[in-house]
Amino acid sequence: MKTYKEFITELNKIERFILKKGIQAIQKFNPGQTYKSIKKSALRTTKSMRSDPDNPFVSPRRGAENLVKQFQNTVPGQKGQNIMKTKGGKYINYDPTRVRQGDDMGTGVVGAFSMKGQSKKSIRDMDKNLKSLGKKSDDARSILKNTGDQHRAIYKAPAYKVNPTDAKIDSTFKKNVLGAPTTTNLPKGAVPDAAKKIKAKSKIKPFKREKK
Repeated sequence: MKTYKEFITELNKIERFILKKGIQAIQKFNPGQTYKSIKKSALRTTKSMRSDPDNPFVSPRRGAENLVKQFQNTVPGQKGQNIMKTKGGKYINYDPTRVRQGDDMGTGVVGAFSMKGQSKKSIRDMDKNLKSLGKKSDDARSILKNTGDQHRAIYKAPAYKVNPTDAKIDSTFKKNVLGAPTTTNLPKGAVPDAAKKIKAKSKIKPFKREKK
């Protein structure tokens, strides 16, 4: 069985191979375009789609981050995308996506949290270390358990909502009566029962063995 790192490495190789083949196919139809220009255009298109608030094919967390960035760009009084006003009234740069991915951990924002490296094994090790501290670590262990590894966390609101941007991201998630993020159930009857429209009768006939 391959480790997660080995799996991601192979997946990246496959993605690069597919990109290369796709560019070669485009070059057949557009011989005048260079490999570099086509690659640059493809990467630009992909990145713009990932940042599109209307794109349904991103994780709930990325979708919420895109909505907040749209809010920062369009609502009067905001200073633009990734510009956050602290509780002290100071404007600072804070990109929640890059921080979450571990690409911008140099930020001095309070509550900045990265999912990078939060594998199931690392979570178990952290929980084991916290457990050794006794009762005083119960709250931290509870947060860790509810957040889970990076694959679970990508479907949840930020675990730490200390800064205004992460609090705004949290507000886009639907909540239950206790205030915890939840999914929305479809109302009864919203999905028609196709089985009721099928006009068919089942007949059970007794099995009779043929005589030889």
